[in-house]
Amino acid sequence: MTLNRIVILIVFFLVGSCGGDGDVESPPNLPINSLPGVYVGVFPCEGCPGIPTTLWLRSDGRFFFEQEYPAVEEREAMSAHNLGRWNWVVDERTLTLQGSGPARRFARQDADTLMMRTDSDLEHRLGRDASAPDFSATIRMVGMARMRGGNAWFTECLTGLEAPVKKDGDFARFRHQYRSAGGQGRAVVVELEGHFSWSPGGAPGSLTIDRFVTVKAEGGC
Repeated sequence: MTLNRIVILIVFFLVGSCGGDGDVESPPNLPINSLPGVYVGVFPCEGCPGIPTTLWLRSDGRFFFEQEYPAVEEREAMSAHNLGRWNWVVDERTLTLQGSGPARRFARQDADTLMMRTDSDLEHRLGRDASAPDFSATIRMVGMARMRGGNAWFTECLTGLEAPVKKDGDFARFRHQYRSAGGQGRAVVVELEGHFSWSPGGAPGSLTIDRFVTVKAEGGC
């Protein structure tokens, strides 16, 4: 990992951990079941034109979060992703995203607008986009994998999402390392880069392993 990439990731997590913009209040009467959807916007960025940001807020309590950092001077463009579970904190009227790294917190300005709580004077606003596609990016994940009869299943640790593993991409390398680790039908911890496909109802249809990283014979989520 390059120094520039490390610096960007540190900034990414620090922004997400900022505490609370007390000026942003969520209306009290918006139903929680109207929260799920896809929200998009451009977050402010010092020294760059802005960071395109998308939040997929699923009705099953899971989320995906994507930020596209533009190329600036000697820094290459890059994408940063997070995934996990979301929760609406009733007493604080705050949406909380809990994934890897610090939690992110949003106020709900209206039925279609989320404002991330930060210490910045600049707005970090996301608006609902009903035309946005499903989340399809390749991301790094840790989860439990098991094989039986030549077929494999993967359960992602942060979200609990489970999907059958397609037999293309880097599946052959996964299968070899799984068997070498003595999996033999039991679940083992794996780390991989992959992407989900989705069924019409929104459930995971399958997982494609784009790059298999490692398998651990011991441990769990």
